[in-house]
Amino acid sequence: MLLYGEGDSAENAVRLVFNDNFAPETKRTLGEEVQVIPIADLLRMKLSAFRDKDRVHVRTMDTAGLITTGVEKKLPAELRVRLQQVRETE
Repeated sequence: MLLYGEGDSAENAVRLVFNDNFAPETKRTLGEEVQVIPIADLLRMKLSAFRDKDRVHVRTMDTAGLITTGVEKKLPAELRVRLQQVRETE
């Protein structure tokens, strides 16, 4: 976890996840190249954890149109059920 801002609080942290199952994508932002997790991998991680804050993040990604039918089709059946639960509890 990387902390930023005032104070050493988890509220002001960036969480880093290292996993061999993710294939990061290189994006350019503010003139710099950074590696980011693909939406499909992030969605799988959030639906697997399924905590309150993860469900909020899934709902936000869905509202923003980031969860396309192509991304949804890549999910295992169990995670598609969880995605549907998130959508039904908006």
